[in-house]
Amino acid sequence: MKVYAITDIGRMRPINEDSYYLPLEGERFCAVADGMGGHNAGEVASALAVQEFSERMREVETITAEALHTAVQRANEAVYRQALENAGMSGMGTTFSALAMQGDTVYLAHVGDSRIYLVRNGAIMQLTTDHTLVEEMVQKGFITPREARVHPKRNIITRALGTEETVQIDIVQMGARPGDAFFLCSDGMSNYADEREILHAAQSKQDWPEKLKHLVSIALENGGADNITALFAVVEEAAGE
Repeated sequence: MKVYAITDIGRMRPINEDSYYLPLEGERFCAVADGMGGHNAGEVASALAVQEFSERMREVETITAEALHTAVQRANEAVYRQALENAGMSGMGTTFSALAMQGDTVYLAHVGDSRIYLVRNGAIMQLTTDHTLVEEMVQKGFITPREARVHPKRNIITRALGTEETVQIDIVQMGARPGDAFFLCSDGMSNYADEREILHAAQSKQDWPEKLKHLVSIALENGGADNITALFAVVEEAAGE
């Protein structure tokens, strides 16, 4: 697995509250986090979550769904404790979407409205479900997915890392195939670049860093009102390597 990443402050925000993790030599996990909270606390929350998660994952000998869940839960506890100990950071939190690979099995962990997509065989599929008010409305049939994209309450998150002592984490386990490209991104990307554009970029002849730059340019052209962060995690020809 090879992972490529990009982040951009966007056109409207004074600071970048997104964080991401790129695997070091021999590591097989990555993550995207989008912080929230006043007085730069969102920046602290996302960075702390990524740091704690990566430290916990380095202690894992064999990646399993349980090991991934535990690492994300520890990240939640770290952010929660930091918020309790610092009045100016009270209520801070962060989205968190992570991918880890063991052999030819991929494990996903997800909290919030950052997303993970899979590009495979010329098609794209969203693998995570947004933990937002409008997604709940879509699931209940109150609004359509198209209406959700422009709904005034689309940024209201119903689940985040660090806002409570424990958090419900979505875990997905699936097989990986050579050529698979997993796309992890904050909502600053997914709100301004649609699935068709992501798929088109992933299938282009550009190298992976250039594909990410192209997608950031699309998000900026379409408004870029939020921080933009994205990763491509690409499964190499021998999926188990």
